[in-house]
Amino acid sequence: MGDEDNFMEGEAEGGQELEVGRKVGFLPAVAIKILRWAALGIAAVIFIVTVVVVTVSIMGRGTAQTGYPAASQAYQGTVPVYSYFGSIPEVRGRTADVNPTTFIVQVSLGYDLNNKPIQTELVARTPQLQDVIRGFFSSKTSDELSSDHEAELKAQLKEEINRIMTSGKIQDVLFLEFNVVPL
Repeated sequence: MGDEDNFMEGEAEGGQELEVGRKVGFLPAVAIKILRWAALGIAAVIFIVTVVVVTVSIMGRGTAQTGYPAASQAYQGTVPVYSYFGSIPEVRGRTADVNPTTFIVQVSLGYDLNNKPIQTELVARTPQLQDVIRGFFSSKTSDELSSDHEAELKAQLKEEINRIMTSGKIQDVLFLEFNVVPL
C-alpha cells in the first residue's frame, strides 16, 4: 500500500510540478530554446543570401564584362603636339562608283612645331594640296569612304601629300569634316 499512498498524495496536492531546470534528454530546456532561435537565425541568413545571389545573377545576365578595355596601339604612349595647317578650303567631289556619291571633306594637316619652312610650303601649295585631296577622294568608292576605313584613309592621304612636299613631312591628318552623301 505504500505505493498507493504516494500516488494518492500526489493527487491530493493537485499534481502540479514545476518544470524549471527540467532536463529533456541530456540538455536543459533553456538550451534547447536558444538552439531553436539560433537555427532560425541561420536559416533566415541562408535564405536572404540565396535570394540576393539569384537576383544579382538574373540582373547581371545582359550586361557586358566590367573592366577596362585594352589600350589600342594608336593610343599607347603620349600623343605628340603638332602645329596644324587648316587653311585648305573644303573639298567636294564625286566618288569612283558606277552610281557616284558626293563627298565633302575638310582636312587639317599636322607638322612639327618648330618647322617653319614646311608652314611656308603648305601656304604656297594650298591649291595643289586641295587638288591632291580631291583626286585622292575621287579615286575611292563610297564603301572605301566609310567610317570603318578612316584610319586607313588618313594614312594613305598623308603618303600622297608627303610625295609632293620638299621641306618636310606631314605627321598627322585630321578630318574636320568628312561626309559621304548619296545622290
